Amino acid sequence: MSAEAIERTYPHLAFVVDEPLVARFFLLLQQGVKIRRRIGCSVDVFLRKEIGAAPETIEKIQSIILDGKPVDDIGSSLVHDGSILALSAAMPGLVGATLRRGGAYSSFRGAITYHETGTACTPGEGWVRVKIFNLLMAALGPDLLRKGVLAGVSDLLGLLGERAEEFGQGCCSTLDGKPIDIGMLGESTVLAGKDQVFLTVSIGPAKA
Repeated sequence: MSAEAIERTYPHLAFVVDEPLVARFFLLLQQGVKIRRRIGCSVDVFLRKEIGAAPETIEKIQSIILDGKPVDDIGSSLVHDGSILALSAAMPGLVGATLRRGGAYSSFRGAITYHETGTACTPGEGWVRVKIFNLLMAALGPDLLRKGVLAGVSDLLGLLGERAEEFGQGCCSTLDGKPIDIGMLGESTVLAGKDQVFLTVSIGPAKA
């Protein structure tokens, strides 16, 4: 599915924001967003080639959960169409130590560790739901948001409503290419009845 096809399938909400405001959208990354990328590749390749994670960022990813299971071997675990991939830096406590890939406590979770089942994973393009936490949001979030993600309409409207004044002063927005006031998004007929919106967030001069 090309970028043009995505924009025809889902409403396209585009923001140009002052740089500090990009971080306000990171809450959506914690809740989970969908991205259209190449699938059928290893988690390692997906992180490097499809998400654009630098080697030093991958080193900081201590916990990787793929389809609900912790991943130790990022070279053999494959990303499928419809996969859910959660990424976190080091988490505190025993839970964090247990989920840490290749950590001393990883043997405690042998029964739930991710292993390929032999199910066919045909290379191609597909949707992957990604969840990103803690300091990884700053490392990976801006580029993901710039390229575009599928976000829940209700999640996005809730986020914008909580910071309406701040967003109103530091960003400009268009919906399907037409300027729209953030305060009017909830009343938009374009978004009426829609569960998801294709969201892009770029850094630039928000106000002329």
